[in-house]
Amino acid sequence: MGWIDWTVSILTIVVGIILTIVVMLQNSKDGQSSVTGANTFYGANKSKTLDGILSKYTVVLALVFIVLCFLTTISIIK
Repeated sequence: MGWIDWTVSILTIVVGIILTIVVMLQNSKDGQSSVTGANTFYGANKSKTLDGILSKYTVVLALVFIVLCFLTTISIIK
């Protein structure tokens, strides 16, 4: 394994740990938000709250994690 393979592997582990932390920081979702959340002030401005920001970070980190997993797999196969 070259230095690029090690770097991709370490980045995959680091992003996985950060993704786990970000997911654990989010509030648990209950069934109430789907019924009343869309019509409230909180529902309309959810993207500006900590939960909204963490949700966006979760999506971005998950996509980065998937790409890094593919790159790690490709580097191990070759």
